[in-house]
Amino acid sequence: MDKSGSASPLYNIGVVTRVTGVPIATLHAWERRYGFPDAARSAGGHRLYSEKDIARLRWVKSQVDSGLTVSRAVIAARALEANGRLFLPNESEASQKSQSSRIAFPSLRESLLDALFHHNLPRADQLMGEMLAFYSPEDLTLEVIGPALNAIGEAWEQGHITIATEHLATNYLRHRLLMWMVTGLTPRSGDSIVLACAPGELHEGSLLMLGVLLRRKGWPVAYLGQNVPFHDLAKFIDDIHPSAVVLVAICEEPARALTDWPHWINQVGGHPIIGFGGRAFIVHPELQGMVPGVYLGTSISEGMTNLVSLLQRIEK
Repeated sequence: MDKSGSASPLYNIGVVTRVTGVPIATLHAWERRYGFPDAARSAGGHRLYSEKDIARLRWVKSQVDSGLTVSRAVIAARALEANGRLFLPNESEASQKSQSSRIAFPSLRESLLDALFHHNLPRADQLMGEMLAFYSPEDLTLEVIGPALNAIGEAWEQGHITIATEHLATNYLRHRLLMWMVTGLTPRSGDSIVLACAPGELHEGSLLMLGVLLRRKGWPVAYLGQNVPFHDLAKFIDDIHPSAVVLVAICEEPARALTDWPHWINQVGGHPIIGFGGRAFIVHPELQGMVPGVYLGTSISEGMTNLVSLLQRIEK
């Protein structure tokens, strides 16, 4: 079975039983009797299920609840899927979301935030599983997690949540993005794209989101994260010779620090593309012309498009 994209094994059996309503004992029985679903195994031998497995289970359960026997429901699911008629996430037809489906995102985002602000992680897991049964990680990254991260920061700044709650909610979403980044398509051959926050920059949400989008498209990524000093970054670049380096700054001071990158990086080999972006360059647009390199744009989607365009020119 294809294990890329929505077929990547991500979820343990506890999460799957919560989001599908199929008890663990039943999942074991279905696998033993019908080979359904064909769960992957972790290095430790534990079952791992993909987004597609969750969609299959939901469909079969709905048929059983309607009176069909399990064996007949499994046979029907396999026949429909073989003919391209069973809805599964991330397939080309399913990925063409109608405008009306976008209406669901604000509601989903609010439900997720409510669970996180009330420290209800099992509920957050359930919501994420339900969302992944219908939307791709790329959609959820841009439409749910990105805005949710902004809302979490605003809630803390306005005193609506404590620092502890802000950390819990932010790290829950951060860990989800990291998981999606490492479970993307097998990277294509070629030099990595280095993703790093500017020196002194501790806000990495937008950088993580870009990493998810790149890896889900098969680009090799070397993710460095928060507060990367230039002298260390220069050595790292000299060691791996990346195709591109993306530097992100959310706050003004780290953005101004990026004006100094040529002093360090121009001394290393390889001459990678140097791109930059982040909220600081939107709030202070004058900084766009002060930092050498390529300004990637005002949104993560625009940054992704511009970066890929530059990389594809190099490949030609």
